[in-house]
Amino acid sequence: MTVPVRVTVELRRLARALELDEDRLEFLETLPEEDLRTLRRQIGEAMFQADRPSLLRVAALSKAVPVAVAVKLSEAVLPPLIAARTSELLEPHRAADLVSRISPKYLADVSLYMDAARAPEVVAAIPAGRVAEVAAELAKREEWIVIGSFVAQVDDEALRASVARFDGEQLLRIGFVLDDLSRLDDIGGMLTDQQIDELLVAAAKFSLWPELGELIANLSPARVERLAEHYADLDDDVRAVYTGAAKARDLDKAVLATLSG
Repeated sequence: MTVPVRVTVELRRLARALELDEDRLEFLETLPEEDLRTLRRQIGEAMFQADRPSLLRVAALSKAVPVAVAVKLSEAVLPPLIAARTSELLEPHRAADLVSRISPKYLADVSLYMDAARAPEVVAAIPAGRVAEVAAELAKREEWIVIGSFVAQVDDEALRASVARFDGEQLLRIGFVLDDLSRLDDIGGMLTDQQIDELLVAAAKFSLWPELGELIANLSPARVERLAEHYADLDDDVRAVYTGAAKARDLDKAVLATLSG
């Protein structure tokens, strides 16, 4: 049975939320994408509500001490899971002040457990440069789903700063698991010529055909035309990989036709 692309993505997100291997959730492959998304959000809400009383106490303590002290205490004694859920209860300006002083590595640890959709005001208050630093750290850890969940919540300045830190392969992997696919076209407009060349080569090198197909399906005609221009300039051996993948039905022939004209 062929599993729809968006169902595969939702299963990856659910596995990440539950900290399970993806193969443990294969029995859910027949469910619609929307049902899986609803299940993931319900699980996240249940986990948050279960810890809410203790989180409120931590948040109150954080508000009662100077920011510098709160930062030291957080990194020294507060587990990233608790820090992530507590951040959803802080005022955005307070959270942003804390974030500006905490190390990118600890912030990346916290991001693994944070539901960005639950705290959009907090995410929006984080300076663009710090968002990019954390995004780069998460990319080093190959936490594509975590990055993808934050893209829907950051503004254009933070998104542009983050995109500048990624290479073509990373961009393909992140784009495939975005919570908000409408932002793929925004990202497409931020890519450098080098990043486009890198992602086209990465698709062939790592067989990222579904990722490439999802990108092209969500780009405006002008962005797709730019990709096609770069495809025409690829080395013959790279384009031969594309042709072979299309013959083997790993790459959708319509995608190849779009790129090759």
